[in-house]
Amino acid sequence: MDDKGIIDLYFSREENAISETMKSYNGRLLRFAMSFLSDQRDAEECVNDTYARAWNTIPPNRPDNLYAYLAALCRNAALDVIKKNSAQKRSAQLVELTQEMNECIPDNNITDERSEELSKCINEFLATLPKDKRAVFIGRYWYNESISDIAKRTGFSQSKIKTTLHRMREELRKLIDGKDGIT
Repeated sequence: MDDKGIIDLYFSREENAISETMKSYNGRLLRFAMSFLSDQRDAEECVNDTYARAWNTIPPNRPDNLYAYLAALCRNAALDVIKKNSAQKRSAQLVELTQEMNECIPDNNITDERSEELSKCINEFLATLPKDKRAVFIGRYWYNESISDIAKRTGFSQSKIKTTLHRMREELRKLIDGKDGIT
């Protein structure tokens, strides 16, 4: 069936519009989705989302080029998967970073006043660090860099980065424990 016939099926709200679309474009759309994604299942999910989006947007849209229209829908679905996957990765990394910082910063209802004192204490701590260590600390806890990314950037081994971060957290904990009114 040609594109005009498939589009007419969508306008008639006939369910075989999707099966005809699949017959004509499934392989191309799957290859297109794989150009964005590395996981076959994610790509298949994108293509299925593409069919659902086509069903929901044709009508009112009547595309001149059905494949180009479907490819745009598929691209948007792939970008949604990429955003979701990177958000999950960021969320897991944030949990890891929070656990690391809980070693030195207690999580007991920090008020605005305590937060300001804690901020001053951290800035004081950072000012005492050599430039390379400060860059490691800030990279990890401000920019959320992974251990491997910091190692690549600094030229240190991952083991050295982990040890350095652990020692700096211990130093920061001791500094915070020595201040009244923060914890």
